[in-house]
Amino acid sequence: MQSSFSLRKSSLKIILGFFFLVFAGNLYGQKITGLTSQQFYEHYGDQLNDGDLLIIDGRSERMFALGRIGNAVNIDADSEDLEKQMQQYLDRPLIVVYCTTIRRTIDIINKLKGVYEGEIIGITDGIKGWKENNLPVNEGEEITHDEAIEEALNNNRDIKSSKMIVEVAGAGI
Repeated sequence: MQSSFSLRKSSLKIILGFFFLVFAGNLYGQKITGLTSQQFYEHYGDQLNDGDLLIIDGRSERMFALGRIGNAVNIDADSEDLEKQMQQYLDRPLIVVYCTTIRRTIDIINKLKGVYEGEIIGITDGIKGWKENNLPVNEGEEITHDEAIEEALNNNRDIKSSKMIVEVAGAGI
């Protein structure tokens, strides 16, 4: 099990990586902005369901089905045809990206930087922060605790190698 220091260090690396993306994108003329869920809602909340604002949910289909922000479209950041799925949206002047926290958001922004010239906003605390701030979520279906763990393990490439440890721990060994 990772220590809280290790988890904080990992989170810090992800956040610093996101801000590097923002800096590097802005350095070369592309506007990439990181906003917390609360900041985003204050500026764009009235546009969530009007169809003009493109919001990409970078989580898996199953996670997307559990609830999403506004009229978000689902493009799984871990999908092998990520670039192909994004092609139909590249004419939009603004693309907003979020995931559970930030890893998939960074992955999608990295892909967009090479093919998209418009403005990008990344929601830095993802749907987790969105829900913690009690902002409106388009709810989906319920899943069990075991299904949620399986979903997380199947869709998070950073912890797939830990699956065996979780299964052994879950068996009470």
